[in-house]
Amino acid sequence: MKADVIKHQLNKKLVLERKTLAVRHVLTLDDDRCVGCGICETICPKQAPKLSPPVTRDGKLLQKPCVDFEADKCIFCGECVDLCPTNAIRMEINGEQRLPIFEVEAFPVLRKVFAIDAKKCWWGDITAPCDGICQKECPTEAIDLTVQRIGKESAARIVDFKVLEEECIFCKKCEIACPEGAIYVIKPFRGSLQLDTNLCPEGCQICADACPSGAISIDENKNLVITEDFCIYCGACQKVCPENAIKVDRTQVLHTDVKSG
Repeated sequence: MKADVIKHQLNKKLVLERKTLAVRHVLTLDDDRCVGCGICETICPKQAPKLSPPVTRDGKLLQKPCVDFEADKCIFCGECVDLCPTNAIRMEINGEQRLPIFEVEAFPVLRKVFAIDAKKCWWGDITAPCDGICQKECPTEAIDLTVQRIGKESAARIVDFKVLEEECIFCKKCEIACPEGAIYVIKPFRGSLQLDTNLCPEGCQICADACPSGAISIDENKNLVITEDFCIYCGACQKVCPENAIKVDRTQVLHTDVKSG
């Protein structure tokens, strides 16, 4: 007999829960992390996630697209967890973060890498250009530096470098900002981002409002600026653009090898 799935809201989180005598599945969608990209809706084998339209006004994004789940359709497979580019979806089995599709090697794990060369990681005068710039540039506060001051002078060194993997979206902003080339990041998605500014209404910044990594921003002249090096190819900007001026193509997904299910 199929167990019923209970859906409820808890602290800006949508929670799906399925209990049997031996197993408790919990799927959690964090609304603060979700950018409304719609990848979960696209890849779900049971069409459980549903994306609502955005709310915009005067060229600004008032409400990003919101994801809801049809509880009776979700089979807790975890594909949406693996592919969510902003780590907005989590799944637990009996209180432990697990995805059975990985355990039976029936679905690939995204290949995403964050590496730090501690020998290159800068230390010296705290007023120098580094000054923990990787931490400052990170859009999700995924980098935690411990800086130790030296003596009475305005000198310091970085003595510990931690990356909170559940926060990192692999946008490469830290890698590009690092003056010592100490950081190396591999994005799980590769592709292209194109913006036709001829279609953009004057003063519209909806796409920049939606972008989680700062790949689309507004310059001092109030013009849209594309920095594709920062793009994570989530497609959130394309979802909210009212004029279809943006095209995001994901041309490659890096993942581990997988055997037949």
